[in-house]
Amino acid sequence: MLRRLLVLPPVCVAALALASCGGGEQGSPAATDKPTSVATSNAPTTRVAPPLTAPALDTTSFEKNPCTLLRDDQLTQFGPRKPSTSQNGLTGPGCVWRPEDPTVGTRVAVDINTKSGGLEGIYQRRDKYGYFQETEVGGYPGVHAIDWRDAPSHGNCTSLIGVSKDRLIVTYVTIPRKTDPDYETACGASDRVAGMVIENLKGAR
Repeated sequence: MLRRLLVLPPVCVAALALASCGGGEQGSPAATDKPTSVATSNAPTTRVAPPLTAPALDTTSFEKNPCTLLRDDQLTQFGPRKPSTSQNGLTGPGCVWRPEDPTVGTRVAVDINTKSGGLEGIYQRRDKYGYFQETEVGGYPGVHAIDWRDAPSHGNCTSLIGVSKDRLIVTYVTIPRKTDPDYETACGASDRVAGMVIENLKGAR
């Protein structure tokens, strides 16, 4: 059985300070910031996550420099921002892009989760999340998995996308302004970020 853990961001979600994306906030996934362990058992575990049908993506070079997961031109839609900050969290390397004005701009963070057992590890503890919704980005299966049930309609979302058997691209957005068109559909924004990351991973092959 996987242990329950806690992750990331300030508004982005109540945990970005603890995870590699940098901080702790109320919309964050409950179980992606610490290594997980699986209890040994003689009985085989039934797989519950969708299968990966697209070619697996190699994240190795990006794990050494996670702030290259996104380009500056890809981030312009989220407003002016401070220099990126790389962080090594308990689930793997990550990067945070903070807005110049946190009351207006969107906070973006990306992790490469190497410790949770891939998408299957998240599905195995899906009942631990307040909000759990399947998604797909660029042909890769994923989920929105967040502690706070109402986070996606209040400017916070986390997308966890399986890009290989044991690697997840985890994207976080925190949208502070209620007038922002993405505020009530924050998961659309976090999926867009994930799509950009996947595009960059494919380009590096």
